[in-house]
Amino acid sequence: MVFSFILTFTISVVAAFDDECIKCDLRSSYCKTWENSTQSCECRDGFARISNGSCAMVSDLARGGLGLSQDSEEDEPFCVLGQAEKAATRILTELLSKYDRNLVPKMKGVDVDVELLIQRVSEISEIQSSSTMHILFSQIWHDPGLSFEHEEGAHCLTNLSLSHRMVDNIWLPNVCIVNSKGSAIHKSPTPNIFLAIFPNGTVWMNYRVVVESPCEMDFSFFPMDRVMCTTIFESYAFNVGKVRLHWKRQGQPVEFIDDVKLPDFHMTKFVHEKATFIYPAGVWDQLNIKLLFRRSYGFYILQIYLPTYCMVLISWISFWLDRRSLPARVTLGVSSLMALTLQYSNVSRSLPKVSYVKGLDLFMFGCIVYIFLSIVELAVVGSLEQRKQQRTNADGDFLSDDDIKKNIFQRTFSTKSFKSGYGARHHQFSECASPEDGGEWPKTRTEWAERTYVECPEPEPPESNRHPEVENDSNNKMLVLVRQRRASRKRRKRLMSGKLFQRWTAEDMDRFCQKLFPITFTFCNLIYWMYYTAKSKD
Repeated sequence: MVFSFILTFTISVVAAFDDECIKCDLRSSYCKTWENSTQSCECRDGFARISNGSCAMVSDLARGGLGLSQDSEEDEPFCVLGQAEKAATRILTELLSKYDRNLVPKMKGVDVDVELLIQRVSEISEIQSSSTMHILFSQIWHDPGLSFEHEEGAHCLTNLSLSHRMVDNIWLPNVCIVNSKGSAIHKSPTPNIFLAIFPNGTVWMNYRVVVESPCEMDFSFFPMDRVMCTTIFESYAFNVGKVRLHWKRQGQPVEFIDDVKLPDFHMTKFVHEKATFIYPAGVWDQLNIKLLFRRSYGFYILQIYLPTYCMVLISWISFWLDRRSLPARVTLGVSSLMALTLQYSNVSRSLPKVSYVKGLDLFMFGCIVYIFLSIVELAVVGSLEQRKQQRTNADGDFLSDDDIKKNIFQRTFSTKSFKSGYGARHHQFSECASPEDGGEWPKTRTEWAERTYVECPEPEPPESNRHPEVENDSNNKMLVLVRQRRASRKRRKRLMSGKLFQRWTAEDMDRFCQKLFPITFTFCNLIYWMYYTAKSKD
């Protein structure tokens, strides 16, 4: 009969604490839990309960002519303490003496049931693309050559429990993990191999193995990605003509002792399947189990996303600083960019060098672009500030309104003085004469720019010059010339105002970026998180 490791383990534990299950010998009976939580020993298929409460094989009862309703205790098989061990040694010696381990037990092939009990998943490595698991791997098959139910003393034996040294003396289906990157049998202190032979010839062999299985990793949505680790079992030496593999056909073939707990992953589900694979030598059965994990991205939010947000916000502080403090503003942007680059390199070091863009790459590249644009904005602000300074210096060549009035007043007095003969008495200052008195006015813009102010003695104004603002046009040529220069400046400004950004000042650029950068950055982040969180839930 086929017994599972889980059932045996559970029954043995329950039997130690429940008096009703102490009577279960596991060979002919098992402990059953009823709906009201009570437990009792029930006979297995092919066994019937006799008068003393134990279970006996129906065939033995028929041969012995024993009725199921007999109450005599003499019908119970008689076993003496210590005799079972002696009978086991004798039976095993007789079995192996006529047993050939090189022959397949059955001409039609052997059906092997595989059972898997996963103790724990200890690690998932992104660099190696693998997972490390500790499993209890069982193989159950029927070998008629090892049947001893008709041997003398077999009624006192539940099974033959053998050490790992006896594994090499019997035929094995040679089931292995064909896609493992590495595996080893635990040795603590001896190889953890369990071998049991039941009276009807059923062989149950169990290994405690640590196995490194490959995992399929797609970092396109990292760190909201998923991982699938696959373990494939296959008979290495025998095709389906000799060995046919099945997941355990009674009960649950794959179980976990405890919940899978990993620091950066949590298991969502597992799937066990059966498939076939065609080799040149024939068709082989394959049993595979797929463990699906989802990455826990809380660590990356605390260690990557939040610090990156802080770096981007720090680079925006420069928009509120004084425009003339360009060194301080540039330092903020460059420091943020260098810190972000270092942060990104630390993350990339722990990931494989894939050639496609990861989800985290898009986020980092976007943040780098925003910090870089903030530095470019500083260059634009500096350019606008320099243009404003040059424009201010150019405007310094023109006279202010007060200078114009003063010049008009002095020129008017100077002209009237010469006309009234005052200048004749001071002919040594004839260079101050007006154009009407033979003086030459500058004819071009260059000549005017090269002239310097010549200080002349201030004449006493005549009585007729009480109101210089009403002088005739010949006395107001200075005023006319200045107005022409002011009109020329306004005309140049109108020509320059035709371009959009030439009308902007550095202050306008800062105010524009103070609103543009936060709004667009928030919008891009909303799209990013909505898309990747939706993908992680698929």
